[in-house]
Amino acid sequence: MSRGKKKATLQQGFSKRQFASVIAFAVLAFASQGSAADLSLPVTGNLLGTVVDSGGTPQMGATIQLFNKYQRLLAKTITTPDGQFAFANLPADIYSVRVLLASFLPVSRDRVAVKAGLNSVLQIHVATLFSNIELTYTVPNGGMTDDWKWVLRSSPATRPINRIFAEEMPPKRESKMRPQIFSDTRAMFTVSGGDGGAIDSDTAVSDLGTGFALSTSVLGKNQLQLAGNFGSGAQAGPVAMGLCAIYSRSESAGITAPPEVTLTIEQLGRFGTLPAGAEVAGPNTLEATLPALRTMSLSFYQTADPLDNVHLEYGMTGESVDYQQNASRISPFARVTVDIGSAGQVLAAYSDGGRPDGLTTHQGYRAVEADAPTGDLMSAVDALSRLPQISTRNGQLELQRTASYEIGYNKVIGSQTYAVSGFYENVSNGRINVAGDLSEVSPGDLLSDYGSMTASYNIGNYRRTGYLVSAAQRVNDSVDVTIAYGRMGGFTANAGGLAQSSGVQEKFLSEGGHNLASANVRVRTPVTGTRLLASYGWMDPGAVIPTHAFTTQWAYVSPGLNVVVRQPLPSFFGMPGHLELTADLRNLLAQGYIPLATNPGEHMLIVQAPRAIRGGLSFIF
Repeated sequence: MSRGKKKATLQQGFSKRQFASVIAFAVLAFASQGSAADLSLPVTGNLLGTVVDSGGTPQMGATIQLFNKYQRLLAKTITTPDGQFAFANLPADIYSVRVLLASFLPVSRDRVAVKAGLNSVLQIHVATLFSNIELTYTVPNGGMTDDWKWVLRSSPATRPINRIFAEEMPPKRESKMRPQIFSDTRAMFTVSGGDGGAIDSDTAVSDLGTGFALSTSVLGKNQLQLAGNFGSGAQAGPVAMGLCAIYSRSESAGITAPPEVTLTIEQLGRFGTLPAGAEVAGPNTLEATLPALRTMSLSFYQTADPLDNVHLEYGMTGESVDYQQNASRISPFARVTVDIGSAGQVLAAYSDGGRPDGLTTHQGYRAVEADAPTGDLMSAVDALSRLPQISTRNGQLELQRTASYEIGYNKVIGSQTYAVSGFYENVSNGRINVAGDLSEVSPGDLLSDYGSMTASYNIGNYRRTGYLVSAAQRVNDSVDVTIAYGRMGGFTANAGGLAQSSGVQEKFLSEGGHNLASANVRVRTPVTGTRLLASYGWMDPGAVIPTHAFTTQWAYVSPGLNVVVRQPLPSFFGMPGHLELTADLRNLLAQGYIPLATNPGEHMLIVQAPRAIRGGLSFIF
């Protein structure tokens, strides 16, 4: 090849490489400019907001809670001195926002759509009577103020940090970004009294008792809740003491977040039925005659989102009960929620063993109570108060075991929620409450805590099906109304009575389907802060329907008239925190008591839900 041709070839090759380099440099420069201009990833958006009062004054220190479409708390933050807050880099989805601020009514907005590449801006106006939230969308741009940029950088993101630009971090505020060891700490101390029955209410409470609860965040993302109680009663009442601990981690920790773990340890003294002929000379006599009941449970609860519209909740509870003998059980549970967009949600749940407390604790209606003064303290208190479903069969300790299969559907239309659920149950060592003349039933199938108005009677095994249809209406931020109707398996007493039955349950109880209905009202008064929860449950006359804890909808049916009142009281003499009075009234009209003839002139009562009255005073700080 001649020298001229070789030179031409080299020049041509160089030109091609030079042209390719220029193109590559231009692409990289364009990409870097585009990345620098974006505030979020293409599949995420920012949720921004400002909290002001009716006069337009920014409100500092308001607590903003962010929930996902399944009403699961994702994150929370506090407004800046300018009343601003932000949740950065949220996956495009549907969220709910709730705002809590002292001296103002809580305000919430559901179905806030976060769109990819956009800022969802909330203008929140809080007031003592009527509050509102306005939603607009803006495109992120370089004209955003420095204050907003700082709020975005300091917001609780729901994804891991992929990169940090050190030059954009203001040195004077860097220390505020370090998480504190303990934060968001709240505590409650309670003194309560009332009916101390454990068997008839399935709760570990005494005539008089004291308790405490503590909730704190460890290093910003680890939530720890503790609760304990000690109760003492009259001469014939049970002594109860227990401790509960719940550990959970924020969902912002990602898919590797550990499960929520609940550990509960309890002991109830003076438990059981006093032997025939035994005399009660004092507390020491009861302590020596009636053995203590000890329980321990360990529960795991975990969530996962295998698909964009599928939410899975699952876990397991292990329980051990010691009372003369030892009994234990492992209870798995699971629930899947499929979001079908504007058509609503389809849910399916399964549990086998004890009550699926892991699912009922995380029901959607719990989020409605999250703005209560004790909302973040009650999880451990509720777990501590639950007693395993125990009974005796031929003198042997037994735990009720229920295999439950449930499917449901719900749809939200504006401020209304419609739901329908159906279930199938297979129960072993089932129980009912009985009172009155119990001489005709087998004493080996009766269990009492000696302080209850009723005893637990083991009726053996049974199967049943049922359904419940409900409609809920949110009148405003202070009033919610729910009505429900259903039909499910239950029991009626045979007309022949019990005198000739020799204690065989099939001879005095008949199974069948029965109707039930309920109306529930939840009210929060704007001025006094009173919280009232009232419900009335109706059932077919003469029928006893065992309670089914629905896990695919929020509605429930409690027999008779039930009222729960919580009244905050003002602080005195500069005392931190505040006081709260509580009253819990169950089955005030004593409905559902079915008489059954035994000996001449005597009756045994089959009790759907015993009447009970309990009150307390809580100091919350």
